[in-house]
Amino acid sequence: MSMLPLLIAVAALAGAVISARVAWRRRSASRWPEATARVTDTALEELGSPVQNRESPDQAHRYLARVRIAYRVDGREVASDNGRFDGAPTFPSREAAEAYLADYPPGRTLTIRHDPAEPARALIGAARLPTRRLGLAIFLLGVAAAALWVAGR
Repeated sequence: MSMLPLLIAVAALAGAVISARVAWRRRSASRWPEATARVTDTALEELGSPVQNRESPDQAHRYLARVRIAYRVDGREVASDNGRFDGAPTFPSREAAEAYLADYPPGRTLTIRHDPAEPARALIGAARLPTRRLGLAIFLLGVAAAALWVAGR
């Protein structure tokens, strides 16, 4: 009997647990304390690897919209960005990313939620259900189940 299906099942189960843990952490963010933050800077980054650029320059790129903020927690200045908790959002077009960043001009004040254990981890905007993470966890559970079924045959 091959050990490969069992190894696949263990790896898929580990991935499902990690993905579910991240989704569960998202749920707790709605109970984090609020703070007033000020937008200090925004940045638009074009994503693409050197291999992608060399081998397929016509392939569509994605654009990362980063918003940097500053706020005070217990009298201490904290700097963060929108990538510390969930990852900065990516967009299929430069125009969509620029439209997102237009909502966050430098100097704008926002109400954010921050992790009390790690104040630099901030949530900008409303907490939303992490459907992609939950979908990944369900998919990996299916892979694990299929691998265990193959191993049992």
